[in-house]
Amino acid sequence: SVISPPASWEGQVRVSGSRAGVPLAGLGFVEQYFGSQNHDFRTMLQSVSTVVLHNVAAVFPFEPTSEHLVDLCVSREFAPVMEGLPTDAFVEQLIKPVRAITDRAGKGWRSMGLLLASAVVGGDPADLEKFTSFPEFLHTGSLIIDDIQDNSDLRRGGPSAHVTFGVPTAINAGTAAYFLGEGITRDHKGLSQTQRLRIYELYFTCLRGAHVGQALDLHGSHHLMPQCLDRNDFTPMWSALLCCHRLKSGLPAAVCARTGAVLGHASAEQEAALGEYFLKLGLAFQILDDVINLQGFGKSLKTKAEDLIEGKITAPVIRAFMTVSSLERNWLWGQFQIDSTQRDISAMVELIQASGAFESCISEANAMVEVAWRAVDSCTADSFAKIALRAFGWFICKVRDY
Repeated sequence: SVISPPASWEGQVRVSGSRAGVPLAGLGFVEQYFGSQNHDFRTMLQSVSTVVLHNVAAVFPFEPTSEHLVDLCVSREFAPVMEGLPTDAFVEQLIKPVRAITDRAGKGWRSMGLLLASAVVGGDPADLEKFTSFPEFLHTGSLIIDDIQDNSDLRRGGPSAHVTFGVPTAINAGTAAYFLGEGITRDHKGLSQTQRLRIYELYFTCLRGAHVGQALDLHGSHHLMPQCLDRNDFTPMWSALLCCHRLKSGLPAAVCARTGAVLGHASAEQEAALGEYFLKLGLAFQILDDVINLQGFGKSLKTKAEDLIEGKITAPVIRAFMTVSSLERNWLWGQFQIDSTQRDISAMVELIQASGAFESCISEANAMVEVAWRAVDSCTADSFAKIALRAFGWFICKVRDY
């Protein structure tokens, strides 16, 4: 499969030595391959992305057959309602806007999570490759709608869907993309009714929760600031931010992992543990993304700190409010209250960095993932997939070079 290609030899080994000057010893798992292989998570994610694109094209083709249109739009039971459907209108209004975003190839880490979660409980990822498009359609739908709400002109190195196809078409196509996972689940061979029902429950839980998360993001947390300043207590603001990140980023990742676990016939304990692990991965991913947005500015990797220019109160900003002096706190809040063109972005970044907020966020993000891993470790057998899953968590949180 895309996770683990065929090996000419595999087995357990005992290893000893050192890494970065730290002595190491223990059991290891070795696979010797014939020919090319994925050497690291970057190449593995690229392989997963290729599989995702192939299955996106299979599920949502530019030249759908009449039978395919029925399956995409309704179901065989309701085929008569499709009589007279202009195929070109369907392609122009629904397929092309979605494919314009999917075909630019995202990172694919949620699809990777689905496959790894299935493999770690004994499932065969090779049988689930069509499901790799499941997270991509869900994510793409949210990106299309997000870009409209944020008035963003660019997505994945190209124009946003609404820029190319117009706002009404993009809204409809982005919303339609949310529901493509249902058809993938419905048509997948070999699923029991219990599995199918559980995947549907997870899917719609994700849709409801993610929309609440987006509502929180749109509403923002500025309204909490006066109370937090008066009481010198920013816990409510931090809690609200974590809730938003859990719903928008953590929950979709958790649902993808739980879906993979269900497809791999996981126990209830295994599904819950894997779901919690990916919930924390998604939350950590977003906290670290908040940090990178500002660290990049400080290290001249970006020309501007977009979050501060847009007036967003993100994880490191809240952590800074928690630690700086009263005078610095009032100055920082004052910067958010003036026009973006008047803000001293560089000074804001310097203050946030000097407060230790970056280190605090990074430490908390890594710690929550480490705690969540313990439950996965205790309820799953040792395997190559488990090693890959463990290393994948480190890669997402600590490398971020993908």
